[in-house]
Amino acid sequence: MTTDPSFEKLFAGLGLMRMGIGIVFGLFLLMFVAILIEEVFLGGGTRRPAESQARLRQDVPARSEE
Repeated sequence: MTTDPSFEKLFAGLGLMRMGIGIVFGLFLLMFVAILIEEVFLGGGTRRPAESQARLRQDVPARSEE
């Protein structure tokens, strides 16, 4: 019996690592596409300023009561 690792074991481990990196990369691409769709098609860029203005308008009466 030898204690040297065989090439088959080395490449099997690298294959699992490559598969894991591929899955993480695929999930990254999926999230990137989801963010892009939300920003372009669902109005994310116009909704955020409107929400911040609405929050400011809600805070103004609360400040005037003090």
